[in-house]
Amino acid sequence: MDKKDLKSISDSLSGFIEHFVVVNGYHCIPPNVLQLKIDLLERTLEILRIQKGNIENNLPMEEFIQGHIQLSGEKIEFIASDKRKSMGSGKKPIALQPKLLLYLLYRHHHGYETVYDIIDNFIKIIWDNLEILDFKKTRTGVLRCFTNTRFAALTLRDYGLLRFTKKEAYKTWVLSLPGILVASKVMEGNNWEIPPVIQGQYHFDLHPDIRNAFDDLKTYDKFVQRLTLVCNPNTKIFTDYKEGSKRSHSLMADYWQILQDTSISAVDRKKKSAAKLKQIDQDQEIRDFFSAFSSCVKIGDILHTKIC
Repeated sequence: MDKKDLKSISDSLSGFIEHFVVVNGYHCIPPNVLQLKIDLLERTLEILRIQKGNIENNLPMEEFIQGHIQLSGEKIEFIASDKRKSMGSGKKPIALQPKLLLYLLYRHHHGYETVYDIIDNFIKIIWDNLEILDFKKTRTGVLRCFTNTRFAALTLRDYGLLRFTKKEAYKTWVLSLPGILVASKVMEGNNWEIPPVIQGQYHFDLHPDIRNAFDDLKTYDKFVQRLTLVCNPNTKIFTDYKEGSKRSHSLMADYWQILQDTSISAVDRKKKSAAKLKQIDQDQEIRDFFSAFSSCVKIGDILHTKIC
């Protein structure tokens, strides 16, 4: 089933449910009555499963979506596919990394969010760019896209692009300075598209857009120009904290060289990048600069995204 087929099936089933399901007496009716009818049908099927002693769905999602569904009169007909193929496992964690950084940049001054809420809201934003298999439940009952987002964040944390420390109570993800630099580059695309990623040789576990984000920041002026894009207008932090910002640029260049190093393994890249960021964190002038910079970050509703 491609997206066109899924749209056709969704429209047909919506009409079928609207016609055959009648709802009375429910006080908590959502704005979309169809949503309530779907919820009621799902609960009814859950009861049927319990009564039959079979609470697990034994039909693999991959097999199901390679078949065909059609409505014939008052019947729903399921037709299995004669030829089945491997379909992968949805969007890989590495493909989610850049847009997760972008989401966190967008939410930088929108208040505290738990890790679960970050993932939940992030999935809502990229929903239209996900595939059916992204919504398959794992054996633990968690949607695959949730699990893959966590894996994406773990890698970003390992490289220091996300902060997840005692200061954040280990319950939220916050962008570090390199994380903000990458997110500001990703922001230039002005979309939530998630194209497939070919990881290639050297066992890179970071998205190429992340590894290449420093390519056009070789000079200090370009570095300042990039960060100014996400700051409050007329910011003076680059003059008030000039030494710290200059030292940030210099050490960031060293950090990105590590990320690009093809002569070492992914494990060693993580260790070396963590060591470099520790050096950065211990530099008081850089810490003062980053604290001031973090407070001035303001990108507005760049992608006109509304989050509840």
